[in-house]
Amino acid sequence: MKVAIIVSRLDQLGPVKVMQALVNSLCENDELQIKVFYLDKNIDTKVKMIVPCERLNPRKFCFSDYDIVHTNGIRPDLFAFLNRKSIRYHISTIHNFVFDDLKFTYNRLISWLFGNIWLVLWKRADKLICVSTAMKSYYTKWFSLSKLEVIYNGIDKPDNSFISDIDIIKAIDGFRSKGLKVLGSAGVITRRKGIDQLLHLVSEEENIALVIIGQGKELTNLKHCAEKLKITDRCLFWGFKSNAVIYFRYFDFFLMPSRSEGFGLTLIEAVQQKVPVICSDLDVFKELFNEEELTFFKLEDLSSLSKAIKTAMESGTKKAELAYKRYLNIYTASLMAKRYYDLYKSV
Repeated sequence: MKVAIIVSRLDQLGPVKVMQALVNSLCENDELQIKVFYLDKNIDTKVKMIVPCERLNPRKFCFSDYDIVHTNGIRPDLFAFLNRKSIRYHISTIHNFVFDDLKFTYNRLISWLFGNIWLVLWKRADKLICVSTAMKSYYTKWFSLSKLEVIYNGIDKPDNSFISDIDIIKAIDGFRSKGLKVLGSAGVITRRKGIDQLLHLVSEEENIALVIIGQGKELTNLKHCAEKLKITDRCLFWGFKSNAVIYFRYFDFFLMPSRSEGFGLTLIEAVQQKVPVICSDLDVFKELFNEEELTFFKLEDLSSLSKAIKTAMESGTKKAELAYKRYLNIYTASLMAKRYYDLYKSV
């Protein structure tokens, strides 16, 4: 069986990290031949897919070579939509709650316009993969149940070949030497990620410090907010770091204060590192883990967030162990690959 997996770019963002974990596990199956195609010219050399990768040339793509075309992202979905008659079977993985994601990343107008365009592109797919049951329920407003499938994301074991930035570790140790508990968060910095809630928490709680790893359009606003709240001495904005997961184990707690998430890959990475996790009470987070494994707080409620920190101080370590067991049973790359293989085989 020959499968073409198409992504927008080869970078270290969530959807590509998922596809990297998927293809690197699937390639161990002798019944599959997989090739990855990408659209953007520039690639991140730290993305390591052990299958052939090639920049997509729409005019020269040989559709007859592939039994399945598996797309990820609006531009790959557009390519499949425009060439649907030439594709034997089209699968698209949905990585977001489309209208929420576009609204927080851009604005309401972009959300309405491109959200509806994206829905049209998905209508011609044979199968749509949702990364959570909550997401499947969300998309039943537009698609039949027979078209929707749930396959949880999975992650690889961490790449220990990366060398840690000693300055980050020293900064964290510096916070601890002052008797502070260190909260950490990581990802693309947009309003959807809800990091601003953590800044207001730091301004209210004098015994905590905050480390943010990542970059994005909201980063400048967060830095200005920290200055306004006079907490820059307890906030560290470190920008983008390759393989940010290697720093999670240095945090006392990992925070996911998101306002919307399609899945929450960074959450699984934190659990993999056995770090106590505190996250907003989104339905998708509560689906992935329960209250015995994570500590939840009510979104946009500072008192609830403060209470969650205190709860995690008391029972976070125990919860982290239970969450890690769930990760091993559900969210590994090999388990995700098996589910995709079963799907490929069924069609």
